Order: sequence, then C-alpha cells, then structure tokens
Amino acid sequence: MNTNEELCDLILCAAIVCKKQEYALEQVIKKLDKHKFNNKYILFDGPPLASLTQQKGVYERYTKYKNHIKINYPDFKYIENTDCIYYRKTIETFIRDNFDGLAKNLLIVQDDVLLDDFDLEKVLEIKADFSECKILYFYFRENRRRAPHWFNVIEECANGVEELIKTHGWSERVYLTTKEDLKYILENLPSKGGCNGKFIEFYYQNMMQRKTWKTITDEEQLDYWKKWGTYEHKDIHHKHLVAKR
Repeated sequence: MNTNEELCDLILCAAIVCKKQEYALEQVIKKLDKHKFNNKYILFDGPPLASLTQQKGVYERYTKYKNHIKINYPDFKYIENTDCIYYRKTIETFIRDNFDGLAKNLLIVQDDVLLDDFDLEKVLEIKADFSECKILYFYFRENRRRAPHWFNVIEECANGVEELIKTHGWSERVYLTTKEDLKYILENLPSKGGCNGKFIEFYYQNMMQRKTWKTITDEEQLDYWKKWGTYEHKDIHHKHLVAKR
C-alpha cells in the first residue's frame, strides 16, 4: 500500500538566474532530498528574449546550467520550455499536459526557496482532513510583519487544528495542493488582476486591494476565499534566496 508521501509529486519551478546564484536550485533539491515522492519534476522556463539578443553568452550559460542539473540529478523528470512563458503559464501548461499521470498531491516549490525541515506525511494528513483546504502554503521564515492588505488572518487554529491559520492571501513560492484543486483554481482565475499573467497569488492580493473589498460583507469575502481555500502552516516556514533573473 502506498504511503501518503508516495501520493505526492514534487514540482520545482526554475528559470534563468544570474551566474552567482546558480547554486540556489541545488540547495533547494538537497533540502528536500530526504522526502519520498512519487515523481519529482523540474520545470525550466525558457530564457527571456532579451537574453538571446542583448546579452551575449547568457543563453549558452543557461543551457550549460540546465545540463549540469540534469546530469547530477537524474532522479528528476525535466520539462524544458523554449520560450519564456513565466511561472503561471509554466504551471498551467504542465498541469494540463500531464494531469492524468500526476500524483494526487503536489508540493510546488520555486527554485530559490528553502523550506524548513518537516514531516511530509504528517502535513499531508493534516491537509487531507479538511476538504475546504485547496492550498496549504508555508510563510516566510524571516521576521516580517504581515502587510495590512495581504495574508489577512481569518481564523487562528483553523478548524481546531493548532498548526493551521486560515488566511486571505497566500504565498505561491512554496505550497501543497492537489492536482484537482490547482486545475480548478487555474481554470477559474479572474480575467484581470494578476501580475501580467506571471503569478497566481496576485489575483487574490489585487482583489483585496480594490475599494469594493472593504464594502462587501464578511460572508462575501469568505465566498471569495472558498475559491482558493488558503491555509498557512504555522510551524513550517521558508527562506527566500531572492534569485536575480
């Protein structure tokens, strides 16, 4: 019988970075190495057009960097985009093209994010207990104050579970979801509200920044929350290495 861990795929989303920060992806890989996943994927975005026309040697360096990763980490499956399509479209395309072959659960991590040590099986069990939880994300390790328009707390110890915080807003740098929930969210994004289509989390953030957000009832705000089902894990955080693209 499969364990909960084996019902989860790891998806690392990678893109071109400056030469001094090419170490970041390997740090991310090694930090997650102890966990057992059904399959592990690295999605490489294509290089920006400017790197092909304005910065001599950048494309060649990116190709060499990707080849280094593929040689040294053969246990991953690699998806390489030739065009620069950015994060959201990279995820959308991958989910659409590989949906049937993916595990039920997906741990999605950006290539410059280090996640705290944690028990994957326990976290999967916690998430599975709440059908309304579509996205379980892991907040910043740094001691940052919550922005007043972002990561608004709805309920501490959500559903009586000490580890969870129910929030408006979320961080897409590292999160756990199911393929069904992610597919639903991607297919039902507003026509406007993202960051030029590059990110997913900004649709939620931009909704909360609108004047209408303050005028609608708490029930209406919760109806919007239900489309995302966002929870934060109180005890597991991430460190952002802030890679320069």
